[in-house]
Amino acid sequence: MSKPIEIANGSHEIKIYTVQNRDRVMYQLSYYEGGKRERKTFGKLADARREAKLILGRLAINAQGVAEVSTSDMESYVVAKKHVESTGLPLHVCAETFALAHAKLAGRSVSLLDAVDFYLDFHRCSDLKKGLQEIVDEYANSRKAMGVKPDHLANVKRQLGRMGKAFPDRTLATLRTLDLDKWLGAQESEPETKNSIRRICVSFGRWAQANGYLPNNRPTEFNGMMRYQEPPSKVVIYTPEELRTILEAVQKNRPELLPWTACAAFLGARVSELALLRWEHFSFERGRVEIASQKIRQKARRNVPLNDALRAWLLPYQKESGPICDYADPRAALNRAVFGTEVTLKDNAFRHSFISYRVADIQNVGQTSLEAGNTPDIIYAHYLELVGPKEGAAWFAIKPTTSAALPAAQAA
Repeated sequence: MSKPIEIANGSHEIKIYTVQNRDRVMYQLSYYEGGKRERKTFGKLADARREAKLILGRLAINAQGVAEVSTSDMESYVVAKKHVESTGLPLHVCAETFALAHAKLAGRSVSLLDAVDFYLDFHRCSDLKKGLQEIVDEYANSRKAMGVKPDHLANVKRQLGRMGKAFPDRTLATLRTLDLDKWLGAQESEPETKNSIRRICVSFGRWAQANGYLPNNRPTEFNGMMRYQEPPSKVVIYTPEELRTILEAVQKNRPELLPWTACAAFLGARVSELALLRWEHFSFERGRVEIASQKIRQKARRNVPLNDALRAWLLPYQKESGPICDYADPRAALNRAVFGTEVTLKDNAFRHSFISYRVADIQNVGQTSLEAGNTPDIIYAHYLELVGPKEGAAWFAIKPTTSAALPAAQAA
């Protein structure tokens, strides 16, 4: 055995011996404490030296303070030693850790246990094996099971998929509002689109809470995401003269498109709702039309009046069943039908026109909102007083001046 390494503090001495144990070199501490010889073995010399210094420090403190230790101090030491046994850590390490944590909580009306409970609750799902993308897929499948429309479902997958790719090494529980705001703010999208993405994220967060992926006793990080200021939408409408030009051009050039065009003008339905309209939805006897909505926040369907103008344009085309239009893209067909006229087609102008002229004609915001499938606030903000009562009456007085030409197949 080689000569031992000696480490001393003047009053105590610890020797480190190099020993052989089954072809392995080990380092053994040898010292006296409490009248007994103690030994500890380490695989690394650095670890043996570190432990030797800790022991010397403890022995020195014990030697100086043993005369001053009271009975209550000794009892406290024994109890503390018992409490920390399960940690496997020395008592002085536990005391130091507590002191540092206590200092960080200074001035706050919470205890260290409160802080630990908060952390465990907030990170209660951190040990789940599911990655962010897997949870996103599960959310999308749940929306599909609820009957969410395919186009909205595809958008959910696309937007949340982008979020997942932006944070490849993060779990759902560790995403923070600041990071989410930076990600969304960097998107090259209009404020309306960003707000739409934010709504998807908020819904995802609420679902994650309900399914145990996030704590449910506080708002999620998604709830705190920034809302973007949307510029006022510009409402564009047709004049009654332009509408007559459009209807007569369709009547002449593409009569099979006339039911779709008349419904767009006199029902105020969204383009997605027009695509769902069938002749079975029209009750000419009761004077009602049933409109089904694809908007996930709207009621499934609503009944609106079949006004005299729409009835007059539709009667020559009335069928028992089937879609009102067979065109895959009615708006493209409409553009070809009005080619050569002085009318320029405008985005969403049929719906804007219906709401503007309808509220001017009947002077009833509530009734108009029910027929259009939006809120009175929207009408007050965007449509009220765009036109006067005379223009409103003129819009709904537009009827065919000649017999409407029927599609060849129907005329036969």
